[in-house]
Amino acid sequence: MSAARPTMSTDPAAPGLRFSRATVGYGETPIVSGVSLEVGRGELVGLIGPNGAGKSTLLKTITGGARLLAGSLQIAGIAHDALDAPARARIVGVVPQSPPAIFSFTAREFVAMGRHAHLGRLTHESPADGAIIERVMDLTDTTRLAPEAVNTLSGGDLQRLTLAQALAQEPQVLLLDEPTSHLDLNHRLQVLDLVRDLAEDGLAVLGVFHDLDLAARYSDRLAIVASGEIRVCGTPPEVLTPQHLREVFAVRAVVGTDPVTGTVSITPVVREQSAVTPYRETVFVLCGSGSGATLMRRLVLDGYRVTACALSRGDVDRSVAEALGVEFVELPPFGLLSGEQTREVERLAHQARLRVVCDVPFGSGNLANLEVVERAAGPTLLLGEFDADRDFADGAATKVWERLAGQADSVSAPSDADVLGMIRGMLESDERP
Repeated sequence: MSAARPTMSTDPAAPGLRFSRATVGYGETPIVSGVSLEVGRGELVGLIGPNGAGKSTLLKTITGGARLLAGSLQIAGIAHDALDAPARARIVGVVPQSPPAIFSFTAREFVAMGRHAHLGRLTHESPADGAIIERVMDLTDTTRLAPEAVNTLSGGDLQRLTLAQALAQEPQVLLLDEPTSHLDLNHRLQVLDLVRDLAEDGLAVLGVFHDLDLAARYSDRLAIVASGEIRVCGTPPEVLTPQHLREVFAVRAVVGTDPVTGTVSITPVVREQSAVTPYRETVFVLCGSGSGATLMRRLVLDGYRVTACALSRGDVDRSVAEALGVEFVELPPFGLLSGEQTREVERLAHQARLRVVCDVPFGSGNLANLEVVERAAGPTLLLGEFDADRDFADGAATKVWERLAGQADSVSAPSDADVLGMIRGMLESDERP
């Protein structure tokens, strides 16, 4: 009976992974070039980017499935080409996007395969090995599956068993290639919470993510892989900016903060390709506090040029307007319109073929927007019923609304379809110069 395999000495002071000016690919074909990236022990770094950009290729370079064509790669302080497959398996655990092809092993036997890198040929599992297997199955909520044949299990169960097998290797580095793609919401959070805890306990984790919200929630740093390089690497707020999302993913998005977790939250607004060339009709939207977000998006998708009133920083409608490329007047939080800002709102309102007033309350900060619409010539559409609950301007907004209502069209309980239909009808019937 052979003895357990010796473990190559790693450097505990070295980062788990260190790419230095690395070019990686297949054969002689480079996929990602000039990569300099470290993943420290106790750190989770997420790789994000378009499909086919080379994220998985970076992981495969670490496991030996892709080639290092230039530069260097160290794994736990050891040059990657100094590690044979068994030595690499004692340091690096992998959870692939799709579970491997398997035969009729039991779930426990499948997880126990993770111990093979630490055992010599024909060496039997020791009580210590058994304890490790039981522990990782408990961590991944797979203990109840132990006697089941793995080829009868769901993709989600098999994915969690694959994580358990990787953890049974007792790795210093863990690679995740979209590890939650087959999991339901509960187990997705369970797996990522576990990985986050393992990182905080000293594991170096490099993962590929397509869900940007999850990437932001669980990663210490993010690296965007695009156009054959790492475009940017930093904390989630530094990386997940509207500009980067538009340049890399061709998506216009609102970037905010999740009110529960405090992490970056991404709300896609439109695909860049959907921002079609506008018609010559321009629609001016008076909105605020999220009342115009959906309408502005639908109008842009419908091909109209959209402009908007004065909007404050932090307002949802302002964020959506910025994502859509809507021209509006910038206003500080709780600010009042200056004379110059009022004239700018007037310019936008007068230039529009149609003005739409959304179901928004009015106070001293935005009353001037409503007054501008009253002074503008041309068709106007009022949305929603107006009552005292919408007037925070001591009755002044009610008086302006009543005067507007005498000459404008209105929709009391508008649906998106109703509003868009009315806008099209009003623009089509409006006599053009």
